[in-house]
Amino acid sequence: MRVDLPLLVREATAADAESVGEVHAEAWRVAHRDLFEGHWLSSLVEQRRTMWTGRLTARAHARNTLLVAERGDRVAAFVHFGPHTDGVPDGEIFDLYAHPTVWGRGVARTLMDKAWEMLLDARYRRVRLWTMAGANRARHFYTSFGFVETGRRREHDFGDGRPVLEVEYLRRTR
Repeated sequence: MRVDLPLLVREATAADAESVGEVHAEAWRVAHRDLFEGHWLSSLVEQRRTMWTGRLTARAHARNTLLVAERGDRVAAFVHFGPHTDGVPDGEIFDLYAHPTVWGRGVARTLMDKAWEMLLDARYRRVRLWTMAGANRARHFYTSFGFVETGRRREHDFGDGRPVLEVEYLRRTR
């Protein structure tokens, strides 16, 4: 992906499903290769590659926002956020992924800046997110963006019967 092209942040459409899936899959393939066994990781990567067509057209998606960062004619990253899933009056970031070819180039930060602006406009007082305890790159990014660990932990089974520890982060808007 050419890094000299300008970055456009915009709301995703159903036509972006395949591109979002590609970013999600490649980010998972590279970032989580040490967290899952090879054959299981391959299965999870393929699930992420194809899941966005259904998600972007699902009725539940209407209450959330999916932004993409586009460089040239390619989606380089995406962020998916909205009201917290537990019904508390907080915002939640459900997904934030950048294609590995743009890691360290400010794409995710630019995208997160826009998402944060929209979360502020929606008047959330706090924004929460969960990430895998072993996802050190993601954890460092969230901390650098002002998120702090809440101390809450949970296990999530991605289907292989071997739960992965997840850590909750929070950032106050005021």
